[in-house]
Amino acid sequence: MKPERIRRLDQLDAMVREHHVSLRYFIRSLGVNAAWVDDLAQESFLVAYRKWEELDSPHHAGPWLRKIARNLVMNEITKTGRRQRLIDENLTTLLLEATSSHPAPGELQDTEARHQALRDCLEQLTSRARQVVEARYFRDRNATEIGEELAMSSVAVRKVLFHARQNLAACLSAHPTEPTA
Repeated sequence: MKPERIRRLDQLDAMVREHHVSLRYFIRSLGVNAAWVDDLAQESFLVAYRKWEELDSPHHAGPWLRKIARNLVMNEITKTGRRQRLIDENLTTLLLEATSSHPAPGELQDTEARHQALRDCLEQLTSRARQVVEARYFRDRNATEIGEELAMSSVAVRKVLFHARQNLAACLSAHPTEPTA
Protein backbone atom coordinates (compact mmCIF):
# COMPACT_ATOMS: atom_id res chain seq x y z
CA MET A 1 0.00 0.00 0.00
CA LYS A 2 1.22 3.51 -0.74
CA PRO A 3 2.30 5.57 2.29
CA GLU A 4 -0.24 8.32 1.47
CA ARG A 5 -3.10 5.81 1.44
CA ILE A 6 -1.95 4.30 4.74
CA ARG A 7 -1.82 7.78 6.31
CA ARG A 8 -5.30 8.55 4.98
CA LEU A 9 -6.68 5.29 6.39
CA ASP A 10 -5.05 6.00 9.76
CA GLN A 11 -6.58 9.48 9.81
CA LEU A 12 -9.99 8.10 8.87
CA ASP A 13 -9.71 5.43 11.55
CA ALA A 14 -8.93 8.09 14.15
CA MET A 15 -11.86 10.21 12.92
CA VAL A 16 -14.26 7.27 13.17
CA ARG A 17 -13.12 6.45 16.72
CA GLU A 18 -13.41 10.08 17.80
CA HIS A 19 -16.75 10.97 16.18
CA HIS A 20 -18.74 7.74 15.82
CA VAL A 21 -20.83 8.10 18.98
CA SER A 22 -21.58 11.81 18.58
CA LEU A 23 -22.44 11.34 14.89
CA ARG A 24 -24.90 8.57 15.78
CA TYR A 25 -26.55 10.84 18.37
CA PHE A 26 -26.75 13.65 15.83
CA ILE A 27 -28.35 11.41 13.18
CA ARG A 28 -30.85 10.03 15.70
CA SER A 29 -31.71 13.56 16.85
CA LEU A 30 -32.78 14.40 13.29
CA GLY A 31 -35.68 11.96 13.60
CA VAL A 32 -34.08 8.94 11.95
CA ASN A 33 -35.51 5.59 12.99
CA ALA A 34 -33.12 3.93 15.48
CA ALA A 35 -32.80 0.85 13.26
CA TRP A 36 -31.20 2.96 10.50
CA VAL A 37 -28.87 5.19 12.51
CA ASP A 38 -25.87 2.87 12.17
CA ASP A 39 -26.39 2.58 8.41
CA LEU A 40 -26.52 6.34 7.95
CA ALA A 41 -23.48 6.85 10.20
CA GLN A 42 -21.55 4.26 8.19
CA GLU A 43 -22.69 5.89 4.95
CA SER A 44 -21.51 9.26 6.31
CA PHE A 45 -18.05 7.85 7.00
CA LEU A 46 -17.91 6.31 3.52
CA VAL A 47 -18.76 9.66 1.95
CA ALA A 48 -16.11 11.27 4.17
CA TYR A 49 -13.55 8.73 2.94
CA ARG A 50 -14.41 9.43 -0.70
CA LYS A 51 -14.30 13.20 -0.17
CA TRP A 52 -11.32 13.23 2.19
CA GLU A 53 -9.54 15.91 0.18
CA GLU A 54 -12.41 18.34 0.89
CA LEU A 55 -11.71 18.29 4.64
CA ASP A 56 -9.63 21.38 5.34
CA SER A 57 -8.40 20.22 8.76
CA PRO A 58 -8.89 17.13 10.94
CA HIS A 59 -9.92 19.56 13.70
CA HIS A 60 -13.04 20.37 11.64
CA ALA A 61 -14.03 16.73 11.15
CA GLY A 62 -17.02 16.82 13.55
CA PRO A 63 -18.93 19.65 11.84
CA TRP A 64 -17.95 18.25 8.43
CA LEU A 65 -19.32 14.80 9.32
CA ARG A 66 -22.55 16.31 10.67
CA LYS A 67 -22.97 18.24 7.42
CA ILE A 68 -22.49 15.02 5.44
CA ALA A 69 -24.98 13.17 7.68
CA ARG A 70 -27.47 16.04 7.47
CA ASN A 71 -27.27 15.92 3.65
CA LEU A 72 -27.80 12.15 3.68
CA VAL A 73 -30.91 12.55 5.86
CA MET A 74 -32.19 15.29 3.56
CA ASN A 75 -31.69 12.90 0.63
CA GLU A 76 -33.76 10.29 2.49
CA ILE A 77 -36.69 12.70 2.52
CA THR A 78 -36.59 12.95 -1.26
CA LYS A 79 -36.42 9.20 -1.79
CA THR A 80 -39.88 7.72 -1.67
CA GLY A 81 -38.75 4.09 -1.44
CA ARG A 82 -36.69 4.48 1.74
CA ARG A 83 -38.80 6.76 3.92
CA GLN A 84 -39.19 4.06 6.56
CA ARG A 85 -35.79 5.17 7.88
CA LEU A 86 -37.39 8.36 9.20
CA ILE A 87 -39.66 8.43 12.24
CA ASP A 88 -41.73 11.28 10.87
CA GLU A 89 -40.77 12.99 7.62
CA ASN A 90 -42.49 16.24 8.57
CA LEU A 91 -40.79 16.43 11.96
CA THR A 92 -37.46 15.57 10.36
CA THR A 93 -37.95 18.38 7.85
CA LEU A 94 -38.47 20.88 10.66
CA LEU A 95 -35.48 19.54 12.59
CA LEU A 96 -33.25 19.69 9.51
CA GLU A 97 -34.28 23.28 8.87
CA ALA A 98 -33.55 24.10 12.50
CA THR A 99 -30.03 22.71 12.22
CA SER A 100 -29.28 24.21 8.83
CA SER A 101 -27.59 27.28 10.27
CA HIS A 102 -24.50 26.48 12.33
CA PRO A 103 -25.11 23.45 14.57
CA ALA A 104 -22.82 23.49 17.56
CA PRO A 105 -21.15 20.27 18.75
CA GLY A 106 -23.62 18.41 20.95
CA GLU A 107 -26.49 20.72 20.02
CA LEU A 108 -29.75 19.11 21.16
CA GLN A 109 -28.39 15.62 20.62
CA ASP A 110 -30.93 13.98 22.86
CA THR A 111 -33.94 13.09 20.72
CA GLU A 112 -36.51 13.58 23.46
CA ALA A 113 -35.00 16.94 24.36
CA ARG A 114 -35.14 17.94 20.68
CA HIS A 115 -38.78 16.88 20.37
CA GLN A 116 -39.68 18.74 23.57
CA ALA A 117 -37.82 21.79 22.28
CA LEU A 118 -39.83 21.63 19.05
CA ARG A 119 -43.09 21.40 21.00
CA ASP A 120 -42.04 24.37 23.18
CA CYS A 121 -41.10 26.41 20.13
CA LEU A 122 -44.36 25.58 18.35
CA GLU A 123 -46.21 26.93 21.39
CA GLN A 124 -44.39 30.26 20.96
CA LEU A 125 -45.75 30.77 17.44
CA THR A 126 -48.84 32.88 16.88
CA SER A 127 -52.07 30.95 16.70
CA ARG A 128 -52.30 31.50 12.92
CA ALA A 129 -48.69 30.43 12.31
CA ARG A 130 -49.18 27.31 14.47
CA GLN A 131 -52.35 26.43 12.50
CA VAL A 132 -50.48 26.77 9.21
CA VAL A 133 -47.45 24.76 10.43
CA GLU A 134 -49.64 22.00 11.83
CA ALA A 135 -51.68 21.82 8.62
CA ARG A 136 -48.55 21.65 6.46
CA TYR A 137 -46.29 19.40 8.50
CA PHE A 138 -48.65 17.27 10.56
CA ARG A 139 -51.64 16.95 8.22
CA ASP A 140 -49.57 17.12 5.00
CA ARG A 141 -51.70 19.83 3.38
CA ASN A 142 -50.35 21.99 0.58
CA ALA A 143 -50.54 25.80 0.50
CA THR A 144 -53.73 25.86 -1.57
CA GLU A 145 -55.55 23.46 0.77
CA ILE A 146 -54.39 25.37 3.85
CA GLY A 147 -55.47 28.64 2.26
CA GLU A 148 -58.94 27.27 1.59
CA GLU A 149 -59.23 25.97 5.18
CA LEU A 150 -58.03 29.20 6.78
CA ALA A 151 -59.40 31.76 4.27
CA MET A 152 -55.92 32.80 3.14
CA SER A 153 -54.26 33.00 -0.25
CA SER A 154 -51.66 30.34 -1.01
CA VAL A 155 -49.06 33.14 -1.22
CA ALA A 156 -49.98 34.25 2.31
CA VAL A 157 -49.74 30.65 3.52
CA ARG A 158 -46.24 30.29 2.06
CA LYS A 159 -45.21 33.59 3.65
CA VAL A 160 -46.50 32.49 7.06
CA LEU A 161 -44.69 29.16 6.67
CA PHE A 162 -41.46 30.92 5.72
CA HIS A 163 -41.57 33.16 8.80
CA ALA A 164 -42.72 30.31 11.06
CA ARG A 165 -39.77 28.14 9.94
CA GLN A 166 -37.39 31.03 10.62
CA ASN A 167 -38.88 31.53 14.09
CA LEU A 168 -38.74 27.81 14.83
CA ALA A 169 -35.12 27.58 13.69
CA ALA A 170 -34.15 30.57 15.86
CA CYS A 171 -36.06 29.20 18.83
CA LEU A 172 -34.57 25.71 18.47
CA SER A 173 -31.04 27.03 18.16
CA ALA A 174 -31.52 29.05 21.37
CA HIS A 175 -33.34 26.29 23.25
CA PRO A 176 -31.52 24.63 26.18
CA THR A 177 -29.81 21.40 25.21
CA GLU A 178 -30.47 19.54 28.45
CA PRO A 179 -33.27 16.95 28.41
CA THR A 180 -36.29 18.03 30.39
CA ALA A 181 -37.04 16.07 33.53
